[in-house]
Amino acid sequence: MRVWGACLSLAATVLLGGCSSTVEGEAVRPEGNEGLFDPCSAIQDDVITSLGVDASTEENGVAGVSQAEFVICSWASDWYELGVWSTFHTLEDVRRNPDDTDFRDASAVGDGAITFREVWDVDGSTCFVALPADQGAIFVRIDAYQQAQYPEDICGLATRQAIALKPYLPK
Repeated sequence: MRVWGACLSLAATVLLGGCSSTVEGEAVRPEGNEGLFDPCSAIQDDVITSLGVDASTEENGVAGVSQAEFVICSWASDWYELGVWSTFHTLEDVRRNPDDTDFRDASAVGDGAITFREVWDVDGSTCFVALPADQGAIFVRIDAYQQAQYPEDICGLATRQAIALKPYLPK
């Protein structure tokens, strides 16, 4: 038992001693999605319901599959899906991504916020609002179900939902 205690004491001394050293260089973000804001656990059901989507339809990931570099949560309404995506990627990363297009200012949501679409979205059924965050960015996504007409502008709805969600999102 004394040997075990001595080993623990030595390990603690080594660990604590390591805490006082200075590390130079640039910070490296964690692999995967560890440490990201989790919208499924952070945004309460009553908030989700107040946005016009069904809290009981909550889905973590894409089709229930966790995504590398993102924590995604979505909820369904009768004509669209609301998603909140958390990522280490920055708005500059979004602007440089060749799959993203149609960037517009979304200052009504907050400083630096933008809307954008993905290039494959030829029918205009999806819109993202991206907000800068200390961790990188938070995206609010509206993905309308395929139909001839939508009851309102998709990016207008995404902007309205992002404004309503902003108090529950990280800075």
